[in-house]
Amino acid sequence: IEMPDYPERAVLECIVNALIHRNYLDLGSEVHIDLYDDRLEVYSPGGMVDGSIVQNLDTDRVPSRRRNPIIADIFHRMNYMERRGSGFKKIKGDYHKEINYKSDLEPIFYSDNNSFWVTLYNLNYDVPIDKVDIDDNNVDIGDKKVDIVSENVDIRFFDNKLACMNVNIPTKKKIKNLHQKFESYTVFSRKDVVALLNISPTSASVLISKMDKAGLLEAVIGQGKGKYTFR
Repeated sequence: IEMPDYPERAVLECIVNALIHRNYLDLGSEVHIDLYDDRLEVYSPGGMVDGSIVQNLDTDRVPSRRRNPIIADIFHRMNYMERRGSGFKKIKGDYHKEINYKSDLEPIFYSDNNSFWVTLYNLNYDVPIDKVDIDDNNVDIGDKKVDIVSENVDIRFFDNKLACMNVNIPTKKKIKNLHQKFESYTVFSRKDVVALLNISPTSASVLISKMDKAGLLEAVIGQGKGKYTFR
């Protein structure tokens, strides 16, 4: 099983927040994204909107406040963010869901009066490959055994395939909506995609082609042309 280095949504949340909440009056400054072997750091000009210091706060209880509400609204309309909700909690929550998460890989938030940093740690850094063993019922990651049939661990073929697709976030959301509607073994066609997503037949065909090439779909034989199920 291929484990992602970073939770995709956590990375997106960091970058979107940096662009939305940065201080655009700080001329000559810019958002920085620095990738190292063991971590990813996102720097944004401008501290917390209310002047507080984030490392002194309980990040699970920090309310959502926006320095640039118009920019925030634009990102919301593009489906890159929600109108309400703390990004800190979402970022930490995405890390906690990963089966190779450990407490020393907890994301770090740091701010002063003029700057804000987020550090995301590489979940696979320094994990020996020869210590990752897989059999029919469990996964050994280092000295940690994880039961892959347990309801507490959600390792899904669909999520792994979707994460590897080279498509934008809105397209991934459409694919997730389709998967939630039809799930595995439910037969659907281009007509069903058009009706569910309210898109044109041509757009539906393009989307089906992308899902098929990514290995998400399986053609159904014996029920007419153009019928599919999710794998």
